[in-house]
Amino acid sequence: MKFEDAGRALDHELEKLRKFLDHEIRPETRQEMAEFLRRASDRLTKLAARLEKAKR
Repeated sequence: MKFEDAGRALDHELEKLRKFLDHEIRPETRQEMAEFLRRASDRLTKLAARLEKAKR
């Protein structure tokens, strides 16, 4: 799979997640999910930084 294809697939899955959260999840669960996504984002940012540092 090419990187560009992976990006498109990720965008598609994130849109499906957004729709699911908007229509199927209680407000309390949405808040918990938002916190989970923030932690995941932080971890992905750190991973990206390590990948960039490793290629130097």
